[in-house]
Amino acid sequence: MNTTELISSIKLKGAFPDDDYFTTTEYLTILNESLQTQVLPLMLQLSEEYLLQDKDYTISSSAVYRIPKRAIGAKLRDVKVYDSSGNYTNLYRLVEEDRSSNNTGYYISRNKIELSSSITSGTLRLTYFLQPPTLVATSSCGQITSIDTNNNQVVVSSAPSTFITDAEVDIIQNSNPHDVISFENTISAISGTTITFNSTLPSDLTVGDWVCISGQAPVALIPTELENVLVQSALCLCLSAKKDKSVEFETQKLEQLKNTMINLLDPRVESGNDNKFRGSGLLGYIQNR
Repeated sequence: MNTTELISSIKLKGAFPDDDYFTTTEYLTILNESLQTQVLPLMLQLSEEYLLQDKDYTISSSAVYRIPKRAIGAKLRDVKVYDSSGNYTNLYRLVEEDRSSNNTGYYISRNKIELSSSITSGTLRLTYFLQPPTLVATSSCGQITSIDTNNNQVVVSSAPSTFITDAEVDIIQNSNPHDVISFENTISAISGTTITFNSTLPSDLTVGDWVCISGQAPVALIPTELENVLVQSALCLCLSAKKDKSVEFETQKLEQLKNTMINLLDPRVESGNDNKFRGSGLLGYIQNR
C-alpha cells in the first residue's frame, strides 16, 4: 500500500470522517511514528537482514571513515576489510586503551571509524541497517511510467517542484518487499516529467517504481504482511489522541497481530535448520530465538 492507501485503511478501520479528525499531514506523522516505534523494532527483532546495506571506502593512511548518515542509530552490523582479490577479514572493535598495543581492528570516535595503523590498504566495508525513509504523500514523488536505459532517463506520472537539477533522489520499489533499488542518485536534467540521471539506471528498475527525494518514500520499506501492523499501530495512536475508549481493545489487537506476524515471517528461509551464526548487531542480535 502507498501512503494514500494506508491513510484510507486507517480511516476505514477507525470509521473516521474524511475531514473532521486528522489532516493528511497529521496522518503521515502518525504513520511515521508507528513505523519507527512498532514496525521497525519488530523487523529488527526477527534478525532476518531486512534493510541491510553496505558502504565501501578506499583505505588510505591515517584516514577516518564516517558511519553512513542513514544507518539506524548510527550503528553498524559489521566492519570488514577486503583485499584486491576479494578476500575479507572481519575486524574487531578496539578501545582507547588499545592504542598503545599492536592489536589490529578499528576504533569508533564519535560517528567515525578509525582503523589501526597496521591496516594501510584495501577496501573498508561498513555494513549497516538502513533507516527507513520518511513516509510522504504520493504527490511528493514521481511514479515511473517509462524507462530509457540508453539515455539514463525515466518518465514519471508527475514531477513535484522538488525535482530539480542536482537534486538527490532515491528509487523505491513499488512492489513487495518495497526495497530501495538505488539511493542518492543525482538528477542531471529534468524536462517536464522526463528525468535524466548522471549514473546508470538499475537493471531491476520497472515501470511503477517511484522516484523520491532522498530519505523519503510513498511506500513503507516493509514486507506487505507488515502493512497491517503499521495501519493498526497508527489506528491506536489516532484513537489515543482522541481519547477514544476503544483504544485499549485495538491495542490488544495490535499485540496479537504482531505475534501473528512474527510466527508468519520467522524464519525467513523455511528449508533446513535456522542455524545461522548470530554476531553482534541491533536489538539482541546475539541472542538465539
